[in-house]
Amino acid sequence: MTAYPCPMKLLALTLLCVSGLAHAGGASFVDGMSSEDTTRWVRTDNVYPGEPVNNVWRADHIAFAAGQMELRLNTQPCAIAPEQCASRPSASGQLRSQDTYGFGRYTAVLQAATGDGVVTDFMKYTGDLAGDPSDLIGMHIQGQDPTRMQVSYFLEGVGAQYQTVHLGFNAASSLHTYAFDWSAGALRWYVDGNEVFNVTGASLPAAEGYIVGDVWAASPATAGLFGAYANTPTRAYFDSIAYEAAISPVPEPGSAALLSLGVGLLAWRRRRASPVSPTAK
Repeated sequence: MTAYPCPMKLLALTLLCVSGLAHAGGASFVDGMSSEDTTRWVRTDNVYPGEPVNNVWRADHIAFAAGQMELRLNTQPCAIAPEQCASRPSASGQLRSQDTYGFGRYTAVLQAATGDGVVTDFMKYTGDLAGDPSDLIGMHIQGQDPTRMQVSYFLEGVGAQYQTVHLGFNAASSLHTYAFDWSAGALRWYVDGNEVFNVTGASLPAAEGYIVGDVWAASPATAGLFGAYANTPTRAYFDSIAYEAAISPVPEPGSAALLSLGVGLLAWRRRRASPVSPTAK
């Protein structure tokens, strides 16, 4: 049996298609991270991103086991084969989405890595991943004090803004839910379902971006901010990652043509619902 949408929903969808006001981007999803979905994700491999990171990204530092994704930070194989690590002293894992995503809610259930000079990220990012002007919205947990988290954003590579949030728990000892909502003119961050920070205004990120999860070691030049990484192996765990696309508001019809289209759709729906009259004899 064919299911027909309700009249107002059909009208809303049609107006969005006609007006082009729906924010483009990847579709909503929930990934339990129990196995690697290569249609959704790609491992960053053989890449050194530069300051403030002091490790190379290697695909073999990501594993899927026990229903989770594991990101490893250690000195293998860098200690014995520095040429395989872009001459960096350590290697770690970074996972990013194949697609880009727009307005909506981004959520990760994760356990952060621990240790001085270690940072666990969950973010929406463009920049050197796509060659676009760098837009970023992120959540960052420093291993030297995992009872705190930094939320951040910047627009086109400038105006970086950071805010420290006190979590009230050790983010490196158990799984917790971290999320941010991105809409036109507003950003809101959440921890375990509770809003912890928000910002509104015009100078906010605007470009679609990749969803990124990673762990990295801070460079010696930034040890004053993050601590000094002592080459001690550590791991972060992602239990799930999800994206819920925002639904764009439907504007008032801007022309007689749109209004006529809406009336026509409602009339079509009524005809579908009406019984067929017998042919007159």
